[in-house]
Amino acid sequence: MKKFLIGFGGFLILLGAGGLINHISMTFKAAEAEREMYGGSIDFMLLQMVGSFGPYLFALIGGGIIIAIVAFLTAYEKRNDLTSQLIHTLSNKDSDEKINVISPQPQQTENTPPQDSKEDEIPHYEQPQNERLYWNG
Repeated sequence: MKKFLIGFGGFLILLGAGGLINHISMTFKAAEAEREMYGGSIDFMLLQMVGSFGPYLFALIGGGIIIAIVAFLTAYEKRNDLTSQLIHTLSNKDSDEKINVISPQPQQTENTPPQDSKEDEIPHYEQPQNERLYWNG
């Protein structure tokens, strides 16, 4: 479907551009012929014929919009695929964590002392020196 829409949008753009070029050349020829026959200003004659550019401009704009919609749908589809992969990965990660939590904890023997979780913490006065402090004053 996307290939068809891209082809159709491209066809509309080519049709609009070709028709617009053809119409402009025919307008100049007709205006020159009328000026030779009746005299007068060629600018006014061209201004009267500008109103007939509508279908060609509509085909150009319509083809561009169709191609833009297809590009948006393609990007949206990629985004949905990445989101579903992320959800799948996170759901598998959560199930792995649940399995690890359920697994039995190693029991301590009498020879090993109990470990405190506070031993892993770094005291405030021994913070790394590369940490930046900012004054909000």
